[in-house]
Amino acid sequence: MISRRWALAAMAAAAPAVLAGCGGKHARKAASDPTDGPVSGVPVGDDTTIMVIRHGEKPGKHESGIGENGRPDAKSLTRRGWGRAGALPALFAPPKGQALKPGIVRPHTIYAAADQGPLAGAHRMRETVTPLARHLGIRLDTTYAEGQEAALAKAALSAPQPVLICWEHSRIPAIVNALGASHSGVPAVWPNRFDLVWVFTHAHGSWAFRQVDQHLLAGDA
Repeated sequence: MISRRWALAAMAAAAPAVLAGCGGKHARKAASDPTDGPVSGVPVGDDTTIMVIRHGEKPGKHESGIGENGRPDAKSLTRRGWGRAGALPALFAPPKGQALKPGIVRPHTIYAAADQGPLAGAHRMRETVTPLARHLGIRLDTTYAEGQEAALAKAALSAPQPVLICWEHSRIPAIVNALGASHSGVPAVWPNRFDLVWVFTHAHGSWAFRQVDQHLLAGDA
């Protein structure tokens, strides 16, 4: 079970003060970028690692979302989702002496979908990775909105590696396609789970795919 203190700590860590790029010039672009194929004009080095996660648990029939102010919010994480957000540092930046899970690397760049501005979506993506970004001292990039997966992929390929992206699950395949990693063995759709990491590594001119179980909360697969 997730303690109230843990959830509240994660909620406090996800305060809007860490937002970067929300509502900027990229967010005012067309609502959808073409993602019929890989982005062009960006060389992909063999040191490229892109990790993708879904946001934490969302409201459903039996549990409501909780905003950063502690009030009900349909666009925010549930208590379990906040618990996952608070636990992510243990996965991507474990304490000294503890090894990373096979396939997981410490991110140097973190993206989450924009939740402010004309193309804003839900807050869940930002809320999920804000505690991790703060733990690592990384400026969370929320420049790109859902529907701008091609622009996001292009930016991610040029960003300091490794990269972590937190996104809405139905749009994750568009990111994979834009990266040119759709033939890496990755599933066509994101499974009905919140406890996964998709890891894409580029070597010898092609992408390799690995799915990693988070194993952060009781009940994770």
